[in-house]
Amino acid sequence: MVSNSKHVHILFHVPEGLEFIAKNEINAKITSQLKQQSTAIVADSNTGRVHLICNQTKLPTLITLLNSIHLLSVRETIVVASMVEFPAQEFYNNDKTCEFITETTTNTKFDPILASLKYHHHNKKEEEKDKTVAGLFRGTFYKEDLKHKVKTPELASWVGFGFGKKYPDYKVKLEGYDYEIIGLWTQKTGNPVLWNHKDGSIKNSDDDNNNEEQQLQRQEDRKVLLMIGVAVRTQDTKFRNRQFFGKTSMNPCIAYCLAQVANPSAGHVVLDMCCGTGTIPIEGASCFPNVLWIGSEVQEITLCEKARGNVEHTGVNNVELMLGDGRNLCFRDQSVDIILTDWPWGLREGSYLTIQRLYPKFMKQIGRVLKSKGKAYIVTQGHKLFNQVLNYPWCKAMWNVDEVKPIGIGGYNVSLYILSKKL
Repeated sequence: MVSNSKHVHILFHVPEGLEFIAKNEINAKITSQLKQQSTAIVADSNTGRVHLICNQTKLPTLITLLNSIHLLSVRETIVVASMVEFPAQEFYNNDKTCEFITETTTNTKFDPILASLKYHHHNKKEEEKDKTVAGLFRGTFYKEDLKHKVKTPELASWVGFGFGKKYPDYKVKLEGYDYEIIGLWTQKTGNPVLWNHKDGSIKNSDDDNNNEEQQLQRQEDRKVLLMIGVAVRTQDTKFRNRQFFGKTSMNPCIAYCLAQVANPSAGHVVLDMCCGTGTIPIEGASCFPNVLWIGSEVQEITLCEKARGNVEHTGVNNVELMLGDGRNLCFRDQSVDIILTDWPWGLREGSYLTIQRLYPKFMKQIGRVLKSKGKAYIVTQGHKLFNQVLNYPWCKAMWNVDEVKPIGIGGYNVSLYILSKKL
């Protein structure tokens, strides 16, 4: 039931659809410092997960490394303690599902992970804690995109119950806990790296290199996979580089990945014409200090109070904010190198008719201000409307659609449209 102790398996939760960006960052910041011959990084496309599998020489050293570096594309880090296939006959039976989760958690070897995390979870008021309690924990469960009749809170309680059976000296506490025990189920991807590392060998592989026939076969063989692990306490990404929020503020991890996709060169001017609280310009400016990032926003309070406050809080000096309407941008023709923006797509405006009037005007404006051969990266959930606009004759004459990349934002199926200007 339990993964081979010769290897350590780290699971990173990253922006869905942008796993390749996270994989590159993890490789650059972690793998180079591990200096291990047997190390593999697996990006599960469109799942929001990247796996790091390496030799388990010194787990405490790896935990220290994870806590010392800032992975700007990672929302959560989990040390996977066990990984098992969920029997189909038990997955579709509510009682057997709960029993299997409890049994798997109880049979999982947590000791090395808990010992490695103990230093980083040390409570400054340790002397005030009950000496009879070894530690405080809570159970958490992620259902991913798999639907099940058993609700998520109940599944989390069975994870906690299984851990409590194994460690009766640990007590449950939903807030202020020392350890977060994670249960997660997904579907078997078929990637050999995730399954073959148990035999003592690691060979780096990437799904992108497999042919279409192999991909189809894997989809047919997909089975439910249950993982049990412990979360590594790292910086809360929600509060990174900002103090002020809006109801549709983008997560900084997503904004960072989008900036990496755009990959501007030194001296470029990048415009976010719907910047809101400034997340995209701020994250971009933090990573590309030799690029000018301009955030334009039509709502005066949002711009002057929230976006400005976040820029001042972060301290970046290559962000400029302006009050502007995307339907009539105050820029000279062909003065911007890159457009990188999250357009309103329902939650922000609340009216399809309103958005329907915006998109054609937005396209004409960015076509005017963008330089010849310039690139536009546009995030939207309004697929039908945007595709309709792109099919207008004047739009076809102006733009090439290079790629439409599906991404996930807040549980919604969103797309990143990558366009290049023809003229």
